[in-house]
Parts: sequence; structure tokens; C-alpha cells
Amino acid sequence: MNEKLLSFIWFNRLFPQSALRTTQGESISIINSGFTNNDSGPDITDAQIRIGDIVWAGNIELHVKSSHWQLHHHDNNPAFSNIILHIVFHDDKPLKDQNGNLVPTLVLPFEQRFADTYYKLLNTNDFDLCRCGFERFGGLKTSCFLDRLAGERLKNKALNVLETLRINHGDWKETFWQTLSAAFGLGKNALPFKQLAQSVPFSIVEKNRHQISNIAAILFGQAGFFSLKKFSGEPYLNIQREYYYHKQKYNLTPIDPSVWKFSGIRPVNFPDRRILQLSMLVGRNENLFSLVMEAETLDSLYSLFDINTDNAKFSFLPDITLSKFGIDTLNLLVINLVCPFLYAYSLYFKDDEAAQRAIAFLEKIPPENNSVTKFMVSQGIEARSALDSQAFLYLRNEFCRPKRCIECQVGRYIVINTL
Repeated sequence: MNEKLLSFIWFNRLFPQSALRTTQGESISIINSGFTNNDSGPDITDAQIRIGDIVWAGNIELHVKSSHWQLHHHDNNPAFSNIILHIVFHDDKPLKDQNGNLVPTLVLPFEQRFADTYYKLLNTNDFDLCRCGFERFGGLKTSCFLDRLAGERLKNKALNVLETLRINHGDWKETFWQTLSAAFGLGKNALPFKQLAQSVPFSIVEKNRHQISNIAAILFGQAGFFSLKKFSGEPYLNIQREYYYHKQKYNLTPIDPSVWKFSGIRPVNFPDRRILQLSMLVGRNENLFSLVMEAETLDSLYSLFDINTDNAKFSFLPDITLSKFGIDTLNLLVINLVCPFLYAYSLYFKDDEAAQRAIAFLEKIPPENNSVTKFMVSQGIEARSALDSQAFLYLRNEFCRPKRCIECQVGRYIVINTL
């Protein structure tokens, strides 16, 4: 047993309510179950219950065993001094307040089938129960559930943008530069790309705009590539000289090159090639941030990220030939850069139109093709758009992997209906 299950049973009232009694034998009736407290202090706030003939309003604490009150050091915490009810699975040590009076305690009665189904969810390695839950949901409820998950994922991404904005002291261009760079990492190299952007202030990029070779040299050097064997030798001498000039000029410190990942990545996505594409993008597009934020259609965004590679063979890097972004990469840039940035902008400036545009873009992009979407489709749960595939990722990462089944809408449905 755990406190999550105890809370779930309490709030969903999965117990016979007509015969509730404290361990002292007084009758209990629930007027208001209260609200979950996600901050420090008692587990439940603003509850209303009747014990005997007296109505109590206040906080409730949950424990698997009543002795856990001392184990969690609540006895010396003033925040727990006004508990109106102590709810437990096992009353192994009667709880007393600071004056020595017994605190009303409820050993919560419940049917074992709810716990059995819950632990079956936690311990299963397959998706059978969840698939059954989705089937029982039906199309409309599933659609609403996925929309909510996608919204939460988008909001979390937006909050990350706003946190970067805070660190950058409200500088939107600097924040866009770092978020853009992270998006070029395409997952495995997202963090190294963001570290790279943080090591090169956007003001330096702007000063070298229209000199793509300068930007590329600075980024290659700041990536720490020149300490790697594959980026040494005659072909790289010119770019090294260019970098060391700017390194001294701007007092730059490169990042640790060991953070870059090359294995398990297609050559077209190698970080050196992505850095060159990034150099071309920021070097040839003045006011890229404003243009992205003002874009009304996917086609206009695609055109902004379209890198002309016809003459993209760098004289100082003769062994690297760039290619255009494929549609999948363009869509990932919209999903991981544009939409979170629009949503962050909407939260910051309370601009609903920007948020609606972000969601509209996700609805127009086809679902992503990854292991998660493939698995969900194999279970009979189709993705209509990138909005759904983003929901799948959020469900997998935030609920399925950490086994937060009792907090998932499908998991709750399965337990309540004991499928």
C-alpha cells in the first residue's frame, strides 16, 4: 500500500461512506473531501467533515501507518498542528496532539479489488490493461484526453523557454538563439547545442552576420571540435586560425567536446553538419526571430528554415557537403522551436492568438514517426496529427515510465472500473 493509493481511494470515495467511524468509534460523514496539497504541509487542505455532532473544517493527513506521523517528523512541525483527521490503512500507533489528546483517525475501508488492479497496473510490462481502458473510453473521451496531454507538454516546453528567458534577463533574441540551437540537436545533441549557444552570445553572431564562415569557425571552435582527432589536420587549419582570432577578440571559452554524440546518429545529423546549417541559417536571415513569430502558415515557416545548399561547400571544409532539410526535420523545428516559443510568448504577454497559432501548427503537421507513436498505433490508438504524437510522448515520459498510473486518466478509469 502507498499514500497515492490511499489518496485516490479517498478522493474518489471508493469505500462505503455510510459506516465510517474513527478508531474511537465516532461516526464520520464527508461534507467536502478537500483539495490535494502539492506544497509542503498536510496532504489535504480545506476539507469539511462531521465527526459525531460536530462539523470540522481544515486539513487532513494521509499515512499508510499511523506510526509514520513520527517517522515523517510531523510531531515537531507546526504546519501539522491543526489536523482534523488522520487517514490511514493501518492504525499501529494512536496519534496524539501536543496536548496529549487523541487525534481522530480513520482506518479507510475499501475493497481489495481496487488495490489489486492498481498494483497489476504498476507491475505489468505490457499495455493490455491500458489498451482496454482506451477502448472503454471511446473516441471522444480519448480525443479530449490526448488534447489535454498535448497541451500540458506544450505548456511545459513553454515554461522551459520562459525559464531561459529569465536567465537571459528578458532578452528574447538571446533566448531564441539558444532554443533554436537546442532544436538543431534533434534530441540526442539538444543539450550540447544549447551549451554551445550559451557559450557564444547572440550579439557575436549578429556582428558576424553575412560572414557565414566566421560564424561557422566560431561555433566549430566553441564546440571544442579542434581537440578531436577527426577535426584536425590541414583541412581545418584556416578555420582554426579564424576561430582563435575571434576567441581572443571576444574572450571565449569552448565547451567540453566529450558532450557531443556521433554514434547511433545518421551522418546527415552529425553535429558538425548541423552546426554548419545553423551558421547558414542565422547568417543569411536577418530578424529571424521576428519572422518566425509573425509566420501565419507552415509553408512560410518552411521557407524561413530552407537553407540554400547549392553553393554551401565551404572552402575551408572541403570534405563536408550539406543537404537541404527534409520535411521531417522542418516539422521537428516547428514542433520543438516555433510552437513552444509561440506558447511562451502567449503566456508572457497574455496573447491568446499566439497560443492558438501554436496549436494550429501542431494540428496541421502529420504525426511524428518514432518508437512511441509506432507502439501506440500497434495498440490500436491512432495519432491524427503532431498534437497527438506529442501527447503520446508526454503520456509515455510523464506517466507510463515513472508508473504514475494512479494519476493518469486512463489508469484511474481502469482502477475505478477494475477492468
